[in-house]
Amino acid sequence: KQKKEAQVALRNAARTFGPSSPTTSFVLEMTFKADGKAIAEAIADGVKPRQGGSGSDVKELENLIVQGVAAKGGQATKGTIFRFDCTEEGVSVSVDGNEQGTVISAGIGSALVDVFMDDKAVSPQLVDSCLDTWCGKDLFVAV
Repeated sequence: KQKKEAQVALRNAARTFGPSSPTTSFVLEMTFKADGKAIAEAIADGVKPRQGGSGSDVKELENLIVQGVAAKGGQATKGTIFRFDCTEEGVSVSVDGNEQGTVISAGIGSALVDVFMDDKAVSPQLVDSCLDTWCGKDLFVAV
């Protein structure tokens, strides 16, 4: 129960943008080679059900990812770095340090945070690692 409460608090802190924490960033490093379109579709498929806005906003996010990978020859090779800066106003996308642009849309920043932090996160290991880092591993040991 304590771990679940901590996960909810972590998610809420990451998706509530304010003066003291206006941005939540996710940096993803590829560990294998993948097509840009496949990566973009996977991220878009995670954002769509979590975002209440227009589908065109998600499509724009997808296009920024594809454009960034296209600049590398169409393949995200091992070591490719994706950075997503999520704010109240939207999401900025960079690929290997090259900014691709920003999707301006209320709610899409929180939706992308949820892809990585909610109870259906694409990587539960990331959530666990964050909780271990910020709360300490001993906090969740069953007694």
